[in-house]
Amino acid sequence: MRTQGTIVSFLLVVSLLINIKSSNAMEKKNIEKTTVLKYTLTTTLATLTTDPGEVPMEIGTKAQELGLEVLGPQIWQYTGVDGNPNTKFKLEICLPVKEAKGDAGKFSFDVLPAITCISEIHKGSWSKLGDTYQKVMGEMTRKGIIPTDSSREVYHAYDLEDDSKNVTEIQLIIQQ
Repeated sequence: MRTQGTIVSFLLVVSLLINIKSSNAMEKKNIEKTTVLKYTLTTTLATLTTDPGEVPMEIGTKAQELGLEVLGPQIWQYTGVDGNPNTKFKLEICLPVKEAKGDAGKFSFDVLPAITCISEIHKGSWSKLGDTYQKVMGEMTRKGIIPTDSSREVYHAYDLEDDSKNVTEIQLIIQQ
């Protein structure tokens, strides 16, 4: 009987590992529209690490002040990025919330539209995100999948002291 339990446990672990591995693979996803508290700015890849300032922390504080129910991790939506470090593009720092209510102050409420995207999980340092983008873009090109000029990053887990613990979902929005 003990052997049977061990075999079942082993099979469950193997099944879990297979599911985790496959959930990290590039996949086509449909994302529902999402109500967000957001901050919009113009930035470049060269100044992306400094231009947002304290906004990523302040947006959570604002949601708390307004008594908003936060529905998920921060989403950063990029529009107009072309890979050139000095090209200006629009960045929207968003926090999914259940409803728009109260005075958002320097932030605003919006609804991110539903999208179809190619999703890839990036684990580790954000300094290596470009490598993951290149890998996914290469695979999309091989498969004839055409991206729009917008993408999103969903920050499922982040650790500012140990970036090896970061888990970022890259969502490349595609043409239909």
